[in-house]
Amino acid sequence: MRDVIIPTDATARFSAAVDTVVEGGRGTSGFILAHGQAGRGKSVAADQYHYQRGGAYVRVWEGWTQAAFLRRVLFEVRGKNGDLPSISADRAKQAIIELLDRDRKPIFVDEADRLAIGRIEDLRDILEMTGAPIILIGEEAIFGLLAERRRVWSRVAHEVEFGPISPAEVAVYAMKAAGLDIPAELCKRIAERAEGDFRLVRNMMLLLEKAAKAAENFSVDAPMLETVFSSKPWRRK
Repeated sequence: MRDVIIPTDATARFSAAVDTVVEGGRGTSGFILAHGQAGRGKSVAADQYHYQRGGAYVRVWEGWTQAAFLRRVLFEVRGKNGDLPSISADRAKQAIIELLDRDRKPIFVDEADRLAIGRIEDLRDILEMTGAPIILIGEEAIFGLLAERRRVWSRVAHEVEFGPISPAEVAVYAMKAAGLDIPAELCKRIAERAEGDFRLVRNMMLLLEKAAKAAENFSVDAPMLETVFSSKPWRRK
């Protein structure tokens, strides 16, 4: 199966929001909040934007201290030149601000819902000092995190919700990734069984592609789909 990324409404809205803040200058900068359940394409959209148009990309690790977090941000902002810095949190933050003052760029923070509120405040400091847009990518728990501090929430310039994959998107992905022709009614059943989770849809396509190759028929029918559905529960616990 081919590794493809299909355009979606959420991806388009995400790119437009980041473009607006990046191009608008320091005076209109702020946080962009990209949120939704796991498997809805948030990280894919952010990674694609970062790859195509630049910026710094940080994927949060569980339990990071302030120093560990800011060192990683510095490492990404300066373009991964050299080793990961071993300096204090304060020096790392100051270095980040100096770099972004010279070259303003967006910072993508993936799995931001894992951060402590203090790290969000560090990002707010960086935003206010440099005007560099901060894109927070996370699951729904991020709302509770940001709601702890009104001064943070008031700086959210755009929200982009990543909803469940649609039947139409299932059809496009099936054709582009695996060459599968799936009728609309079966695409709807796939989207419902996967509960909108793109990762589960991808796993279903792997099995459907295997069955199609064995049958030498890439037009998916109901019995073929039922076989895939019965192979595992598919639903979240």
